[in-house]
Amino acid sequence: MKQTNLAKNTALLSIGTILTKGINLIMIPLFSAWLSTEDYGVYDLLATYVSLLIPFVTLSSSDAVFRFVIDSNNEDDKKKYISTTLGVVLFNSLIVIAALTVINYAAGWSYAFPFIILLLSELLLNHLQGVARATRKLKVYALTNVISTLGIAMFVTLFVLVLQMGLVGMIYGYAFGYFLGEAVLVVSIRYWKFIKFRSIDLAAFKELIGYSYPLIPNNICWWLVNVSDRTVINIFLGDAANGIYAIACKIPNVCASVFSVFNISWQEAAIDVLDSEERNIYYNKIYNSTIAIMISLCGGILSLNYFLFEFIFDQRYFEAAYYTPILITSIIFSALTQYFGGIQISFKRPKENGITTMIGATVNVIIDLFFISSIGVYAAAISTLAANMVICIIRYVRLRNDVKFKIEKRNFAYIAYYLYICVSSYNFNYMIWSFLNFCLACLMFCIINKQFINGFIRKLGRRIHP
Repeated sequence: MKQTNLAKNTALLSIGTILTKGINLIMIPLFSAWLSTEDYGVYDLLATYVSLLIPFVTLSSSDAVFRFVIDSNNEDDKKKYISTTLGVVLFNSLIVIAALTVINYAAGWSYAFPFIILLLSELLLNHLQGVARATRKLKVYALTNVISTLGIAMFVTLFVLVLQMGLVGMIYGYAFGYFLGEAVLVVSIRYWKFIKFRSIDLAAFKELIGYSYPLIPNNICWWLVNVSDRTVINIFLGDAANGIYAIACKIPNVCASVFSVFNISWQEAAIDVLDSEERNIYYNKIYNSTIAIMISLCGGILSLNYFLFEFIFDQRYFEAAYYTPILITSIIFSALTQYFGGIQISFKRPKENGITTMIGATVNVIIDLFFISSIGVYAAAISTLAANMVICIIRYVRLRNDVKFKIEKRNFAYIAYYLYICVSSYNFNYMIWSFLNFCLACLMFCIINKQFINGFIRKLGRRIHP
């Protein structure tokens, strides 16, 4: 039963993610062509700072709401936790807005107001998606991502291409897209049913923060691992280099987003089977599936490296092709760290995640600062890979006493295949070789995921011929 729920939830979220990432892939070349490398780099840096502020402003409360509300069958308790969380978000948002307004008047920061709008849109989305997950509204969660992405595509096109608003238009385009998705979320989950300001409770606040405060440094450290590189690149190499690195990260982010779909379902499933006698067998099955599926996905994306940068992206960004294999490889380790993190959350040990992420963030920053001047943007890519590897290994070691992990033999063959594809992705001289590697990647994807593909075909056949 638990495995069925995991498969069902993952399939449900995957539909939304595939649509979302498909739209994103179409729009990335357009967005990058409409802006200069410098402007694209500045936008990416501003988006990075928004992602840094979110755990501070929300106090990582969306994670706490998910963990407490999902276990509760009491409607009053749900209202108490959700209303208290909203109170935290609104109060802290007012403080941040006031601080940014002061900075704007004191320093004359031209992007202050657009930045505030983008921040508010992402804060609200973070909160509402946490509520959707906590109330098991995964269909709405998936639908919202698609609608937000369509909104972003529409509004960025309007503001940047039609109204010629440039960088500011890009910021507003993303913010308005998020607001559109939030409107759908509010109506679909009937959010107002959970909000009663009289339900805001100090004891609930302490309970939520008691759980979430270790997640704040954890989220900040993940920020350091995943996006602090942009700040270092901006300081040492400039906006143009940052724009190139931003494009290099877009392709790996497709892989990361696909796994994040599974991770959302996995956190729920890991909690559900926590007390099961067959827990370790189930955890091991998911562990090996995660390795295999991520290799099939990342190997497939890597086989397209030549074609994406030769024919799809603007030639100003071709240098990014040299960084994507490193960054995509880091996504495999990132997926495993999230898998291990889901188990720690099921054990209600968020501190464990925070400690390991802090170590990884330290590794990331040290490599960045020591090597950015000598090897340039490669330092950022290598530091991200190294940090994810360190976090993955430490979490694996710290969980060995609770779960006996064992890699299946076939996964070693898949790893050898991935290493070949990774090395081959640096070849830009022979299109035929790249095409053959793409065919190999398609074959390996079918072999690795044959059970899922066969199941999908059978279900499709039953629908066509009931």
